[in-house]
Amino acid sequence: MYAFPRRSSKALMHIVVSLLIALAFMNMPANATGSDIDSIIIMPTPMSDGDANEDPLQRRLEFAIGEAMMDIGILPLDPNFVTIPRSGNAAGAPTGAHGDTDIPAILQQIAKQHPSRLLAVDVDILSSGAGSLPVPATSVIDVGSGRLVARTTTLPMVEFESRLEIDASAAALARALARQLEQNGYVLSIAARKPWGGRATEFRLSLEGFDPCERRDLLTKMEKEFPGFLSIDLVKAPNPTFAVYTYRSTATGQRLQKWLEQLMVSYRIAPHASSRILAKDNGIRVQKDRSRKIYSPLCDG
Repeated sequence: MYAFPRRSSKALMHIVVSLLIALAFMNMPANATGSDIDSIIIMPTPMSDGDANEDPLQRRLEFAIGEAMMDIGILPLDPNFVTIPRSGNAAGAPTGAHGDTDIPAILQQIAKQHPSRLLAVDVDILSSGAGSLPVPATSVIDVGSGRLVARTTTLPMVEFESRLEIDASAAALARALARQLEQNGYVLSIAARKPWGGRATEFRLSLEGFDPCERRDLLTKMEKEFPGFLSIDLVKAPNPTFAVYTYRSTATGQRLQKWLEQLMVSYRIAPHASSRILAKDNGIRVQKDRSRKIYSPLCDG
């Protein structure tokens, strides 16, 4: 008597399960390939036999930029994994007219293996002559079109042997490149499809010891370079060296604190000695010694 209803319910269940499996397979290619995310590769510094054991500033900066990109949600391709030769006489590598490694040809081969666009980041150290400070710089080439799609520099490095200063320069370069590339229509991470880092949070940001020009410079960088920025509003500024703002962001307080610490280092403001960043709940206080001026062309620091 009950055989038909049982068979009907089993058949219905089988149909529902089959539909769910079919939908999962339909969505799998888009999720698995990540073809809507453009690929980035940081070009390694060419190595010769004579300097294979050295650790120049440029290579350290390349590594730090990779870290900084990962910190803001961008995952670069590993140059070793895609087998880019580190020397000009690598066996089996395409060579140019002068017998050196044909890097553009290698990149084009790699680009064909990826469904998305491939962006090559070139790191350089600029110098205006003997005794001048090194200036970190980066350029980005769209391998498919051959176009220069982003280029930026940051402040000169005073203590270029300091890991903290290298990290600060790398973070500034990574944030600036990400902003330029996103403005040019490139999609660099899953974060571009949803608010960066999670839900929007309202922070109470206090700046102490900054004159008006220094505050404008710092807030401009927080607005244009920090991922997840939504808005900023002045709450009060009772005196020239103290102001409180409401800063809205989808980044976490921990991320904001880390980026602010790196930003202060790039301003030549030593942590602990000349500046402190205090964070509790949704409040962030940035304290700077009034006698120390930030290193910024805008404010003649």
